[in-house]
Amino acid sequence: MGTIKDMLKKMERFQQDIENISKISIPITPDKNGMIDRQCPKSECESLFKIHKEDWLNIVRDEEVFCPFCKNNSEAKSYLTIEQNNEVIGDLKKSIKELWDYGYSTTGKNISIKPRPEFELNIKCEKCNCRYSVVGSAYFCPSCGDNNIEVNARKAIEKIISNANNIAIIQETLETSLNKDEATIITKSIVEKSISEIVGTLQNYSESIYNSLSEKNAPFNAFQNVEKSNKLWVSLLGKGYKDWLTQSEIKHLHFYTQKRHLLEHKGGIVDSKYIEKTGDNKYQVGERIIIKPSDSICLGEITIKLLNQISELKKASS
Repeated sequence: MGTIKDMLKKMERFQQDIENISKISIPITPDKNGMIDRQCPKSECESLFKIHKEDWLNIVRDEEVFCPFCKNNSEAKSYLTIEQNNEVIGDLKKSIKELWDYGYSTTGKNISIKPRPEFELNIKCEKCNCRYSVVGSAYFCPSCGDNNIEVNARKAIEKIISNANNIAIIQETLETSLNKDEATIITKSIVEKSISEIVGTLQNYSESIYNSLSEKNAPFNAFQNVEKSNKLWVSLLGKGYKDWLTQSEIKHLHFYTQKRHLLEHKGGIVDSKYIEKTGDNKYQVGERIIIKPSDSICLGEITIKLLNQISELKKASS
């Protein structure tokens, strides 16, 4: 049995070894496109995204990284995914035990976190050239925080339309690893979520352009409402939805923004306000709205048409 002096020496070595462990870089494996998985640390968000490994090392700053979805800014070390974080903590616990029992550790050598499959929407920031990848609509560069919505809006909606066109293939693919009921629930969720994503993209895109042209910022979430957004554009530039869309397209846009409201705030359950605002006689109060892939395609095409018109307005005004 060792003396107290021996124990103190062991504790001193152990402390030094722990300090050395804290300086070790943990390897994170990139996907086939060179992207590494990251996750927003904000509990209300926790959105997953990817950043090119070279840009993570050479462009992104250690002291501040932005979430592409909510713009939360935290230190780079906070953006490990939940799986990565659990793996690292488990590895550290094992290393500490090895150090105390045997005087050595294998820190980082046993970590093998497989990257998620490649995300399809790849973005390069026009301001700092950081390359990142997301699922759905992203608004901010993770490196510099620049709002890239004007560049990425069309890409995001085009991807949503593509998914809607291929929803049957997506379900068949899911059924290879899940049962049919589970696959159906997921594909239904994808279609319903697409309505909110498209309206959200239109809101953020319109707000970004409007605020860049107007001396006064637009009211909060005004572009989720067809009547309010039309009045804002007409008062600012003399043109609005009636100049850019057909009456049928305006009617559909109004319906979809109201359906988005039901999905977001009422669980999709029809209330009297929905029927009053839309005149939609296909539903009764208490029923749940049905969203089909064709709805996503219709709303997506109308929104892209609007984005193009709004973009031309900005060019004409600059």
